[in-house]
Amino acid sequence: MMSARLYSVEEITDQAYEIFLELAPDNLSEADIELFNEYREEAGFIEDSEADESWAEFVSFEIEPEAFVQVLVGLELDGKDMLFAKILISRDMDAPFCHLVWPRGEA
Repeated sequence: MMSARLYSVEEITDQAYEIFLELAPDNLSEADIELFNEYREEAGFIEDSEADESWAEFVSFEIEPEAFVQVLVGLELDGKDMLFAKILISRDMDAPFCHLVWPRGEA
């Protein structure tokens, strides 16, 4: 079922970050956007990892570890991680998929 056409983890992480930047104004508060923009150069992080179990409540399919990457976007300030977005993105060039969760968007 898997196609052999996969983006590299680095490529798909970059794509996830671009999507985050595009959608942030509609999903984060003005204060969060200002905070992120102010500190992202020195304290920002973009981490990729295998998708965790929490995605089961958001997507109705089995997440194949080799086909999807979980990307976390946030800031590390005063030794604490502030998560701005959690992204599930497909590496499959022929089956694009991206879902974002905005942990700070509930404010």
